[in-house]
Amino acid sequence: MPKTKQAVEQAAQLKLYLPQLDKLEERLCKFIEQDRCQAIVIKAMRYGVPIFEGCYGTSTHEYGVRLDTIFSVASNTKPVIATLLMILLEEGLIELETKVSKILPEYTGNGREEIRIWHFLTHTSGVIDEEVGKFVHDYIKNELKIERPDEENSTDEDWEQYDKKVNQAMNLPENSDYWDILSMRYELKNPPRKVMSYCSHGYGKLKDIICKVTGESIDSYAKRVLFDPLEMVDSHFRLPKEKWHRTLGKNEKCTGYGWVNSEGNYNNESGGGGLKTTANDMSNFAQMILNNGRFKGRRILSPASIKEMTSNYNLALPNEWDSWGLGWNYRGKKVDDAGVLRSERAIEHGGWAGHKILIDPEYQLSIILYAGEYPEPNDMGSHGNWGKINNMVIAACE
Repeated sequence: MPKTKQAVEQAAQLKLYLPQLDKLEERLCKFIEQDRCQAIVIKAMRYGVPIFEGCYGTSTHEYGVRLDTIFSVASNTKPVIATLLMILLEEGLIELETKVSKILPEYTGNGREEIRIWHFLTHTSGVIDEEVGKFVHDYIKNELKIERPDEENSTDEDWEQYDKKVNQAMNLPENSDYWDILSMRYELKNPPRKVMSYCSHGYGKLKDIICKVTGESIDSYAKRVLFDPLEMVDSHFRLPKEKWHRTLGKNEKCTGYGWVNSEGNYNNESGGGGLKTTANDMSNFAQMILNNGRFKGRRILSPASIKEMTSNYNLALPNEWDSWGLGWNYRGKKVDDAGVLRSERAIEHGGWAGHKILIDPEYQLSIILYAGEYPEPNDMGSHGNWGKINNMVIAACE
């Protein structure tokens, strides 16, 4: 159901212009009719009330496209990791200025000794994902003479064979993390806080810190302190096998369909992109942020922690595009593909292959959009469709 019953019945209290939501429904239907993506699930809430809930398109799994269809949300994982770290901070178990090597002693060498937890949170550690990735890929190709599978069309079996070959060539046990080992050989070119460069590698290390400090798996800790209190009943890093059929089954036109539909993805626990969740669950997460750390009367975080997470930590850096909070992209003065109508204090995060979350405290609004996107030029992000949708929802707010 797109425009909700609550939106219709409480339009005056929620300060909604309902004809604008009808326009949004028309636009989303056209995205599917014009075959611009495989599927869309969107849930928007204002003042804690659902105002728009839409499910469009198809899935290759019989479960279909619903509000509780499970998506592999890629980098939407990062704000969750940041939140778990802030919970640890409030428990007195970590401090953000702590050097990563103090908790992970193996994380040293080649310029890594000065990296602190908050540097990873704000993408200012000096680690450049693209440079590290090129270094590892080139080493495997040139030194080990092993060709990498095609990113878009490879199967789970292709990647298993690739991983096996690399581990054998490096004389490592079969399930070793050769990527982590090889990445440590890369020498950093920038010290912390000199440049801002979006870094998934750093969030992988943040996940390792959470597990090291708590002595728990990431699923165990997240379920205990975040997922259960927020009633995020379908949120997992390692997705239980009995829920695999509820994921969005992507067709061959979709970005990353080979990986997204694979057992390797279902079991992926990456701190940078391993979360599997639903629009319903992430709406609860967003509402906790909007409510200064509370959900249904339960306190998850203090207002002080929410204020820190949603502030711009990169003011000292020269580029407006460097604006970033703790786990969140901070809008500030940016004019980008996330919607020009969002307020300066809005925070958001994208995720590879069509996953978006926006939280705007000025409008007391959250928008969760998960999609089965097609590669450019028809995806939900690079050409502004995500921004168009955000703008349409915000324009419904009086």
